[in-house]
Amino acid sequence: MPSDLTSLLPSIFVPLIGIAMPAVFIVLIGRFITATE
Repeated sequence: MPSDLTSLLPSIFVPLIGIAMPAVFIVLIGRFITATE
């Protein structure tokens, strides 16, 4: 079971990070733009 979990986690985290990082980046830029105006 642990071996299956460790092999499964990367396939979950990689797409999650690939989606979350740009999303957070866009939100931060959006807040920065609205704050400067």
